[in-house]
Amino acid sequence: MMPHGVDLPMAASLFRSPRSRHPLLRVLSALIGLVLVGAALVFGFFLVLGLAAVGAAIWAVRQFNRPATPAAATTAQPRATAQPASAGGVIEGEFVVVREPATPSR
Repeated sequence: MMPHGVDLPMAASLFRSPRSRHPLLRVLSALIGLVLVGAALVFGFFLVLGLAAVGAAIWAVRQFNRPATPAAATTAQPRATAQPASAGGVIEGEFVVVREPATPSR
């Protein structure tokens, strides 16, 4: 609350609303504010619920329109030549060793 005699900038004075002095009007305005906040929360809840339903529907359509063969079976290497990892306990592949410096640079 600004003390009397102090002028506010023009933009701030445009958005400042006078507070009512009547206690019943204060209670009524507080209740209206609570109802508006509650309505915004309910609206947001149903908006998120609707977006989740649309996302689930799109996911389901994509799942059912998938080709019957998995992507791994369509690779160039046939499955007969691939050895399972449990046969020798070794999975063949390439790797790169990344060493961290002794003192981290920040």
